[in-house]
Amino acid sequence: MPGTVIAIDGPAASGKSTVSKGVAAALGYTFVSSGHFYRTIAWGVLRDALPLPLQAKEVDAWVPTLSLELKNSRIFLDGQEATGHLSAPEVAAMVSQAAAIPSIRNLVNSKLRTLANSLDLVMEGRDIGSVVFPDTPYKFYLDASPEERARRRAREGLVDSVSERDRLDSTRATAPLKIPEGATVIDTTELNLQQVIEAVLSRLKKEGA
Repeated sequence: MPGTVIAIDGPAASGKSTVSKGVAAALGYTFVSSGHFYRTIAWGVLRDALPLPLQAKEVDAWVPTLSLELKNSRIFLDGQEATGHLSAPEVAAMVSQAAAIPSIRNLVNSKLRTLANSLDLVMEGRDIGSVVFPDTPYKFYLDASPEERARRRAREGLVDSVSERDRLDSTRATAPLKIPEGATVIDTTELNLQQVIEAVLSRLKKEGA
């Protein structure tokens, strides 16, 4: 039977991943990050030395050759584990460009929807509630001020530009970042991790999840 999907969307460094992991642990659900899938594809772009900037024609021919799998929370591309490459600066710099290509989004969305055929999921990303699972009744959108999100990225030792990623993700033609219809919006700027997790769990309890 299809599983339950809790969709948690938001911009970079809004707290999506850590909150989603906490909610998944509390509920006994499987945590999935769509961003990890896109980073895996971005790593594949670099691995296979696709011409840059990416052009849809070349990418469309390349995507059908890929094998993308999630096994025990580890992501594999063509049988190679990609997990250890996902935080590399060059991958972070490529991910928004890769995610703007429709054929890449179609591949990732297909994989994400397949997971929901048999698992209860807490899934985080930028279009989970708006595009991947628009019919789930359990949608959240986490946000924080640009200054706070930049501080969080710096504390993590990451150097990608929050403002530039916001611009790219919000203005892309395919599945731009936006608040999904019916989503509960939580501003995490002044909240600690546990407070945000509790806010999500409280809302889910009210909704009968």
